[in-house]
Amino acid sequence: MTVLLTDYSIQTWISALVGAAAVGLVGIIPLFIVPNEQSKNNKPYLEILLSVAVGSQLADVFLHLLPEAFAHPHASSLYIGLWTLIGLFLFFIIEQIFPDDHSEDSDSKIKTTGYLNLLANFIDNLTHGAAIGGSFAISPLVGITTLAGIIIHEIPHEMGDFAILLKSGFDRWQATKAQIITGLGGVLGASIALLYSNSVHSTLWVLPFTSGAFLYVALVKTVPDLLKENDLAHSLRQLIGVLGGLFIMYFIVIYIG
Repeated sequence: MTVLLTDYSIQTWISALVGAAAVGLVGIIPLFIVPNEQSKNNKPYLEILLSVAVGSQLADVFLHLLPEAFAHPHASSLYIGLWTLIGLFLFFIIEQIFPDDHSEDSDSKIKTTGYLNLLANFIDNLTHGAAIGGSFAISPLVGITTLAGIIIHEIPHEMGDFAILLKSGFDRWQATKAQIITGLGGVLGASIALLYSNSVHSTLWVLPFTSGAFLYVALVKTVPDLLKENDLAHSLRQLIGVLGGLFIMYFIVIYIG
């Protein structure tokens, strides 16, 4: 059943869209926190942030996205598993179509990994926006609490994503602008949630699809970069980063989200 625009007040629309836009602006935060990737002294910190990105993405998949998908009353295990595989293999196909050019005279310095991560995040923001829109449609209080939980969830996630973009060849301003653009997925998701009462049903595939995308970016694209350095100091930093990302997301999901 389609919900008409007039079925929700202007205040509900404004609150939902402003809230979704605020989540998108969280992508600016890493610009002021993540160290300069050009400094050799900051390389260990960036390595830790990449490790945190792996841990937070894996935790997002197994502690947030997939559990939420399985908890849906209309979901089936086969459906969720199928869409997870579709997300994973679609990203594999995209990378085969647009491979990184490693030649010395290549003008392109940005790796496909960065674009894949942005695509995965755009889809993830779509689900966040839908949650925000649906929550404000229920009541302002539910909307505000949902918005607060998503913003807290997004801060460590955006930090890790920023590190992945830097590693992929984006400069700091390019990465920041890209994060803001992917944040527009939240505004789109909020609009869909307010326009269609059955949007949660029709977009159920997004959760497992995003899970597959994050699994590909984390395990296929980011982990191999970390494994290029295998001495004890690097391994300890990477382990601390991955466990830190897992713990942060676990804490957020259990106690806040």
